[in-house]
Amino acid sequence: MGIDFSAARDASRKIWLAFGNAVSDQLHIETLAPLETLADRPLANASAVLARIIASSGPSIIACDACFGLPVPSSAAPWHTWLLSYPSRFADAEQLRQEGRDAHGRERKRLTDRVARAPFAPTNLRIYRQTDSWLRSVLHPLVAADAVAVAPFERLREDRPCLLEVCPSVSLREFGLPNLRYKGSDHLRRQCRCDILTGLTRLGLDLPSSLASRALDDPGGDALDALIAAITAWLVVRQDLLACPLPAEAFIEGWIYYPILSSPTNAR
Repeated sequence: MGIDFSAARDASRKIWLAFGNAVSDQLHIETLAPLETLADRPLANASAVLARIIASSGPSIIACDACFGLPVPSSAAPWHTWLLSYPSRFADAEQLRQEGRDAHGRERKRLTDRVARAPFAPTNLRIYRQTDSWLRSVLHPLVAADAVAVAPFERLREDRPCLLEVCPSVSLREFGLPNLRYKGSDHLRRQCRCDILTGLTRLGLDLPSSLASRALDDPGGDALDALIAAITAWLVVRQDLLACPLPAEAFIEGWIYYPILSSPTNAR
C-alpha cells in the first residue's frame, strides 16, 4: 500500500491510498482513491480513520509519505518510548515548529534528510503540521496499540502491517523521472504526470486505465504520490533493503527508504 498523507483541513480528500499486490514481476494496483471514499463511516477525524485502515490491513508493507521521527535532539532513544511520549513532549504543532530550529534559527535536518536530499526537513514551514498530525494522531495510536511494525525501529513481523517512510520526490529522482512541476492543473503539469506514469509502468507498475486517468486528472498530485509510495515499497522489498544495515541515527530519527536504481555506490 502507498499513502500520501495530509493534515489539510480537507484531509479526507487530500489523503490518497493506493492498494496493490505483487503479481510476477509487476505491482498490480487494485484501488486508488482518496480516504473519504474508503471510509466505512462519516469522516469526523481523518487521521483516526486512516489509522483504523492501516491497523486492519493485515500482513503488508505500507509506504507513507510522512516523517516517522525528528532530528536529534528533538528525538531520543529508544524511539518507541519517545513516540509514546510525543503528545506530552509537544503540546501542538507550533511547539514542534519552534523546537525544530537550532540556536541560529536554522531548521534542523535528520541524517536521512541530508543523505536522501529530501526537499523539506520534518519541521519545515510547509510540512510541520503534517509531521505533527502523523506522529500524534496516526503513528502514536498505532504503536501504542502494538498494531504495526515500524521500520527501521522494529523488526518486520508476519502478523501485522509494516510501515516505512518514503518521499515521492526522492523516489522519482532515483527513478530518473521528473520530481518537480507535476502538481498543477495546466497542460504541461498534466503531461508531466503522464510522463511519470509511463516511467512507473516501465518499472513494473500495472495500472488499469481508469486508475491511470484518476492519477492524471488529480491536479494536486496526491493520487500520483500514493502510487509512487506504493511502487517504492514494492521495489524496496524486492531489493531486500529493509534488511540492509543503517547508521545509528536511523534508529532514533527515522529513515527514508528508496530503491537502488542508479549507481550501487550511492549512499542509502
